[in-house]
Amino acid sequence: MLLAANPVLEAAQMFWRALPKPVNIPDIRLLDAATIPRIILPHIIIAEVNRGSFDLGRFRLCGHEIARWFREMPEGMDAATFAGLADPGYVTYMRDLLAEVIQWRKPVYCKSVYTLPPLEPGETDNVITAERLVLPLADGATAVECTIIVETLTARDSRAGPLRLLPPEPGVTVKHGPFEMAA
Repeated sequence: MLLAANPVLEAAQMFWRALPKPVNIPDIRLLDAATIPRIILPHIIIAEVNRGSFDLGRFRLCGHEIARWFREMPEGMDAATFAGLADPGYVTYMRDLLAEVIQWRKPVYCKSVYTLPPLEPGETDNVITAERLVLPLADGATAVECTIIVETLTARDSRAGPLRLLPPEPGVTVKHGPFEMAA
């Protein structure tokens, strides 16, 4: 994993590193949204975390690129609604990812590749690559209570969004990559 190849994720990591860390990770109560770099804002999700089930909780903030790709703004959505919309394999992958973030208390990088069938006969499959950096936050405690998820999605053809990845559109295959600590 080389974050320098993705300027959005690299900026997110540098931003997280610069935040005050009273309990070895930043506290969301000290986060000033006005200081979030502009390059990150379109790609950001700030969500609460349910440590017991490793579910994403309520989405506090979603950037416009996330909304464009997923056709809806999940801001304010709770975990039960999110899980009801999402593909079970994606939900499991995200739970495993959050478990790693909670355990390590450090940024975690991961990548997923979505292969969509061609739009027209004779076209090649479209490949969409999603890269994520998940950054842990506390909320007045020492445990991970929230996350900043910064996600970029790139497409090989003209289907740059909107796209229903949650659940995937019919005919879509998904390969999730391993988790890497990105301290």
